[in-house]
Amino acid sequence: MLLVTGATGYLGSALVDLLVRRGEAVRAAVRDPVRAAAVLPEGVELAVADLADPGDGASLRAAARGCSGVLHLAGSVGHSRDETRRSNVEGTRAMLTAAAEAGVPRFVYTSSSAAVMDASGLVSENPSGPPALTDAYSVSKAEAEKLVLAAAGDGLHATIVNPVGVYGPSPRGPLSYNGLLLAAARGEIDVVVDAPVGWVLAEDAAAGHLLALEKGELGRRYVLCGEVAPFGRVLHTFAEQVGSPHRVRTLPPGSSLPDDAGTFARRSQVYGAFPPVHIEDAQACGLGFAPRGVAEGLRLTAEWVTQQAV
Repeated sequence: MLLVTGATGYLGSALVDLLVRRGEAVRAAVRDPVRAAAVLPEGVELAVADLADPGDGASLRAAARGCSGVLHLAGSVGHSRDETRRSNVEGTRAMLTAAAEAGVPRFVYTSSSAAVMDASGLVSENPSGPPALTDAYSVSKAEAEKLVLAAAGDGLHATIVNPVGVYGPSPRGPLSYNGLLLAAARGEIDVVVDAPVGWVLAEDAAAGHLLALEKGELGRRYVLCGEVAPFGRVLHTFAEQVGSPHRVRTLPPGSSLPDDAGTFARRSQVYGAFPPVHIEDAQACGLGFAPRGVAEGLRLTAEWVTQQAV
């Protein structure tokens, strides 16, 4: 039995779907079982648990008990700094404690490339410089990583995965960077900063989680990236794939966007303030991680979006 937190989220639901298709027994830690039952596949066991458990983690321990691994994807993005830290740091601390107390042998933490990118734009599995991004999400993910590595030092077989920008089909629908793709194709976004960043399909990122669970080494990070590509190329390719005439205007890296730019469009400005992103992912490749590139990923995403609209 594998416990998944964040199972009803965008990436979490893609992971649960992959686990079920592979015949794995899955338990999902959820706060709202009625909502979760409507989202998750039949056969997934539901455990009502909260990362902010007021009962000294009892619900988390109960959820983890009897599991051979925990895949901890639950977290917060786009909320206040305090709420983001509470969810991403204190929630991770609570889940690590519960897993250790329940005797779970393996733990995979879903971090982000934003937690390890340095000032040169390098996203490395063995970072040598401090993280460059200072927004609440990136800082909280970096802080949570320290907790996971400390738990590994104490003997919990914990590993970290660092997905880059996630997009593509998911049971939860077109969330995450899919929202940016669709908004651009609809002509709802006028401009982005043409910064090169990493992109990975949700299903490929899910597969990377399983490799880290099954083969990952204690205390290691694994960067999950399909390809580095600039925002303009990705948005224009997707628009072409879905037959949209709309094309965004691209500004050179270092430019600023209007104040009303959305969350994911704003990330293009954030990354544009640094040198181009480049990836060191030898450890993930060593596990057998073989993700698809942007061309194939966008084709699959366009087909999925089109089918949903029918």
